[in-house]
Amino acid sequence: MRKILYVVSIFIILAFISSCVGPVNDLFQGDSGDHQSFQTSSVSYPKYPVVYQIFIRSFFDSNGDGVGDINGITEKADYLKELGVDAVWLMPFNESISYHGYDVVNYYEVENDYGNLEDLVEMIQTLHSKGIKVIMDLVINHTSDQHPWFLDAIENTTSSKYWNYYIMTLEDRTGWDHWHWKVNSKGQKVWYFGLFGPSMPDLNHNNPDVKEEIKKIADFWISKGINGFRIDAAKHIFGWSWDDGIHESANYLEWFEDYVLSKKPDAIIVGEVYDGNASTLSVFTIPVFNFALMFGIRNHPEGIDGMIIDNWVENSFLFLENHDLVRMFSHLQEYYEKFSEEDYPFIKKRLAFWYALLFTLEGSPTIYYGGEIGTRGFKWHGPVYDEPVREPMQWYASGDGPGQTSWTKEVYQNAGVTFGNASEDSCVYDDPFDGFSVEEQEKDPKSLLSFVKFMLDFRHTHDALMNGEQRIFKDWKNLIAFYRITSFEKLLIVANPDPYWSNSFFFEGNMDLILEVDFENFTWSEKMESYSKGQNFEVPPMKLYVFKSE
Repeated sequence: MRKILYVVSIFIILAFISSCVGPVNDLFQGDSGDHQSFQTSSVSYPKYPVVYQIFIRSFFDSNGDGVGDINGITEKADYLKELGVDAVWLMPFNESISYHGYDVVNYYEVENDYGNLEDLVEMIQTLHSKGIKVIMDLVINHTSDQHPWFLDAIENTTSSKYWNYYIMTLEDRTGWDHWHWKVNSKGQKVWYFGLFGPSMPDLNHNNPDVKEEIKKIADFWISKGINGFRIDAAKHIFGWSWDDGIHESANYLEWFEDYVLSKKPDAIIVGEVYDGNASTLSVFTIPVFNFALMFGIRNHPEGIDGMIIDNWVENSFLFLENHDLVRMFSHLQEYYEKFSEEDYPFIKKRLAFWYALLFTLEGSPTIYYGGEIGTRGFKWHGPVYDEPVREPMQWYASGDGPGQTSWTKEVYQNAGVTFGNASEDSCVYDDPFDGFSVEEQEKDPKSLLSFVKFMLDFRHTHDALMNGEQRIFKDWKNLIAFYRITSFEKLLIVANPDPYWSNSFFFEGNMDLILEVDFENFTWSEKMESYSKGQNFEVPPMKLYVFKSE
């Protein structure tokens, strides 16, 4: 009898230990590679993760050459964790021709400027250990015109294995939109289609062999620990111009998503459908970036009736800026014609309001690196173009220090750009000790960075914000109100973007006020005040409230 009791006791102890450590051990389970990949089966990972977009070249430099690199991200993993992000979206890191990486020459190699494959795997593992997933920017609409597939097709034409990998012909296409030509060593003029220009020939996704290549590429990076893909130019997988082939492209990406999910069920897939029409975005069954809402906010930063309803796309990624757009801080400066230093607090408050809304709406809020400190930048139209909206992340008040990138300095010097001392300090729009650095804002409890950290921490303590469905209650110029609901929690978020006019509403049920943000005075506080069903509540200008159902 004593032996039986002893055995039973052992089983109970083992069961208890298993229940305690099992979820921890399950956090990292190997899949098809020799790495450890982030899994969500045994841990709470949000349905709508907070995503942080990183341009590796500008983020953090680990080896002192002025160029951001993969090891630099590894070094800044704690910063990302403390900021409160759930995933990072890495702009293209494949071997490519241009500085930005959107013209791939090798889908299986890492850009030499950024490091190597071993560096990448180590970075992924480090981020995974902190609960952060990694999304790869996958460019499959086109390749570089220096890709071996394309070079072989141009040289060997119809006898090349890769002739039908692209949209090519020996027939004259003079006058046809988006058609280009090259002459091979035999003197043949070879025509090809490239929507984004002659250096980026479109792949032919009607070719089953190309689809097989895409599957192989996805398999490879999944095996290295990548958690998902941002599909570049998702609107243009098919089509001969900027606004056709949309349904075919949507169907193709549904196939791609099905394939990736068959290999990695918790993968994150999101498409870049550059279109400001919500109905066009809604054609896609995969999640997409909500350009409609982004443009709605940019065009009406003081609110407009129907802002949310008219621009809503289900299961979308929400954002205010990205690598192709004027920085949101600078956009607001231009909108309000406020460019002096004494105007910066006004712009900060307006920017913070819209960040707060994105952090509470249903969807995955996406922060473009530096957005959390109000990084500025306008697109130019020569002698430089996108570089000013992709400038170095500012870590230090002085603009200089270990890990600070400076790759733009040479670019601006070569282009003769001296505006803002760019040829000296690498930045057109950032000056030393101007308040727009991590170092300065970490010390300021009322900085934009402090507010973003607070809001993301608040988001992570509320299941309804991370996972909840949404019901819009009011959608007026001076009153935006919506519910976020899960089986665990029901929240009501109420906000007024108007700088002048108040509005009010009546509670549909008993609720407790748990957060008040006053953007005019830039203060925020968690609290507990009760309100009853039918009670009227006034919402002053530039305020946001979060209520919780009793």
